[in-house]
Amino acid sequence: MSKIPVVIDCDPGIDDSIAIIMLAGSDKVDIKAITTTHGNVGLEGTTKNALALREFLGLDCLVAKGAAKPMIVPLKNASEIHGANGLAGFELPQPQGTFEKDAAWDVMYNLAKKENGEMVLVVLGPMTNVALTILKYPDFKKYVKRIYMMGGSRLYGNHSPTAEFNIWGDPHACQVVLKSGIPVTMADLYFTYDNAVTGAEMKEIYSHAKKLKPMMDAFIAHDMKFAESVGADFDSHRIAICDSSAAAALLLDGDSLVTEDYYVVCETQSSENEGQTVFDYKGHLKGQTNVQLCISVDKEKYQGLIRDAVAHFE
Repeated sequence: MSKIPVVIDCDPGIDDSIAIIMLAGSDKVDIKAITTTHGNVGLEGTTKNALALREFLGLDCLVAKGAAKPMIVPLKNASEIHGANGLAGFELPQPQGTFEKDAAWDVMYNLAKKENGEMVLVVLGPMTNVALTILKYPDFKKYVKRIYMMGGSRLYGNHSPTAEFNIWGDPHACQVVLKSGIPVTMADLYFTYDNAVTGAEMKEIYSHAKKLKPMMDAFIAHDMKFAESVGADFDSHRIAICDSSAAAALLLDGDSLVTEDYYVVCETQSSENEGQTVFDYKGHLKGQTNVQLCISVDKEKYQGLIRDAVAHFE
């Protein structure tokens, strides 16, 4: 069976790194490129992390630099969660290679066109790069088979009452993507929380790491510090490795992933609800279904994907 050609659009990022490791360790996918955007930290930091991860994991793929800021709203980041360098203070070896001369949107378009409609995008950060590709290349949607995204929320937000961070970071970009006609599978905030691991489970999963052990130890220490700051017992504290849920949705789609189809729009006007992904449960908006929402997945298989991936790199 041929491998699925994939572009990972991301803002690495602790959980981005886990998702990249999962995809890189799978025999189902062929990573063609990693494209970077603003998000967890600034663009320079996310691009450096992507370059370093490519070399550390021994990947044969392009790295392309994308948008440094959202389309319209002010720039935001999550360095308070991921650490100043985005990787909980863990320092990967200084990358020797560099990113492509072409911008992320040009690289994404050219790769998708080359794959004749089989390209899959895994989008783990704000959707700015994807939206800019759609706007620059109107025929882009013909060449993308599906987008697997981590973002949005059917219930509540984590950075505002209603908005999840990635969508809050660039709501206008999300709306462009949702209106594009490209099929979307959404691993939303609720799905990632439903698949949260306990600290004890995390320690067991990451204990299988070999080459990646120092990185996994740093991630555990970072999460332990956070649990301590909120007065929680780490072993029983539940931690959502958000972006890994989107990787799992791709890797387990057609196997043990349960989804439901909805028409979804992104709120871009309300100051209180900007970035909310609005699910038209009752069909009031009369829109055509555009999102396949992840409802549940086999948790043992999901955790097994992470366990196998961190153990894959010798």
